[in-house]
Parts: sequence; structure tokens; C-alpha cells
Amino acid sequence: MASNPKFTRLVLTAAVTTITIAGSLYGAGLKTEQEAKQAEKQRNETPIDDRIESLRTLRNELVTKRNVVQKQIHDLDARIEDRKKKGLGVAPGQRPDEG
Repeated sequence: MASNPKFTRLVLTAAVTTITIAGSLYGAGLKTEQEAKQAEKQRNETPIDDRIESLRTLRNELVTKRNVVQKQIHDLDARIEDRKKKGLGVAPGQRPDEG
């Protein structure tokens, strides 16, 4: 073993740091796994009617978001068509709403 105290201190510091990081990661993994099991257990204990209602609500929210995006796409297409009709073509790399 090396008799240099600086080298020994460096090796011990690196070892302690490695052990601390590994322990933190392992503990975080255990906690995440435990939380996932707890969430799954809670989902399984939820009555089926509540789960169906929750999924219906989520579906309605997603349909609403889809409709908004479709309207935005339609509006964008309409603006592009207006510019084409006016002869104001869009240059490559330029957004249609830029002047």
C-alpha cells in the first residue's frame, strides 16, 4: 500500500463518495418502487364506477384539446391559402404569420 498520505486520503474520499452516491441511488429506487406499488394498490382498490368516470373525464379533456388543435391547424391552413391567393408566398424557413 502506498505510504503517501495524500494518496490514501484521496482513495478514502473517493470510496466514501462512491458509497454515498450508490446508497442514495439505491434508496431512491426503493422509494420509487414502493410508491409505484402503493399507487397500483390504490388503483386496484378504487371502485370500477369511479375508474370509469375518471377515464370518461380524461377522454373529454383530451377531445377538447384535440378540437382546439384541429381548429388551430384549420386556421393556419386558411391563412396560408389567403397568402397564396394574394400572391404573398411564404419564403422557405419563414412562418406564415411573419410579415
